Amino acid sequence: MLYIASGGIEEPLIVSQVLRYLQRLKTTFDTCHLITLERCMPKQSEAIKRELEAGGIHWHGLRSAAGLRMVNLWRDVFNGYRLGKKLIAEHRLNVIHARSFIPGNIGLRLAKKTDARLLYDMRGFWSEEKFAKGTIKSKAVLGIARSMERRLFQKADALVSLTHAGDEQLCGDGVKTPIHVIPCCVDTELFQPKNSSDGASASVENLRLISVGSLGPGYLPEAVMGLFEAALNVDSAASLQLLTRSDAGRIRQVADQSNCDWNRIQMSAAEPDEVVRFLQNADVGLCMIQPSKAKIASSPTKLAEYLACGLPVIANAEMIGDVGAILTKNRVGVVVDRFDQAGFADAIKQLLVLLDDPKLSQRCRETAVEQFSVDVAVARYSQAYRQLLSSQ
Repeated sequence: MLYIASGGIEEPLIVSQVLRYLQRLKTTFDTCHLITLERCMPKQSEAIKRELEAGGIHWHGLRSAAGLRMVNLWRDVFNGYRLGKKLIAEHRLNVIHARSFIPGNIGLRLAKKTDARLLYDMRGFWSEEKFAKGTIKSKAVLGIARSMERRLFQKADALVSLTHAGDEQLCGDGVKTPIHVIPCCVDTELFQPKNSSDGASASVENLRLISVGSLGPGYLPEAVMGLFEAALNVDSAASLQLLTRSDAGRIRQVADQSNCDWNRIQMSAAEPDEVVRFLQNADVGLCMIQPSKAKIASSPTKLAEYLACGLPVIANAEMIGDVGAILTKNRVGVVVDRFDQAGFADAIKQLLVLLDDPKLSQRCRETAVEQFSVDVAVARYSQAYRQLLSSQ
């Protein structure tokens, strides 16, 4: 297999969503070569290469230009194609797994010129997401990106959608390519409650809220603070942990506007393996994402992390993948319907009722293990690879 990933080998998402998967998938393939797009090559490149090779993964870091100017995008596509073609020829690779848009365009060109089959792991609607975030500003560039993305949907041999909602959107748009639904999963052996045998739920008093990840563009820090303000109104001892690298000044400004006591807010950054320690000392996870068409195919990793640690979740759900269905069907969280004081207060009220259920934490954990375990994703990817090869 040739795996092409958009991101650096040391980035948290590559570690958690690529390397941990490949390490478990190594019994599925004879040979695995991994190409990553590196903005800056790691200082310990040779040590990383040796460590990965010991686990059966041959890593190739490809220098990537910063920014999304079309010339940089095409430079990445050309360089990735040239390296990928060489690897496919030398090592007789027959499956290309392309994770995200630029790797997808590299993989599409490789599949046309070789006998390898292409699995496009779409990670969401790329063009819409970049436009929503402001990375793509021009309507002309957006049109080009949409056209390139549609071509991937139609020409790949198979697709991976993170959500059933994304699958339905693609089918509604007339895409006939086989689709595998595989959400963002986590290592449930790493992410687990402090006492995995303890099924008790959180106390209504001293409620500890946590929000993991970015609070910048594409997210809703105002909603996070609105929920915390509502929690303080019913529990003056409530606290909020923000695990983020986002701008502290901007977040404090939002907190002040929401009349939240900054002394009851802690803001920290953490390495991926440290996140679990913070989750184990919280009672409820917050997942507040800016709704957009791009997010219909979004599967927030933090949702899986919260549930794996036995935490119920408060989230907004409209146009955010399968979040609403997961929380309500499994009774593991609360959906925010309105972004105002009344809506936030109602969400906290529903949470307090939910916390009275002594089996809540256990149910959260079971939902994560059944739906969001890395082992679940590995089995589905393995099946996708075998179906690709059987159709050759």
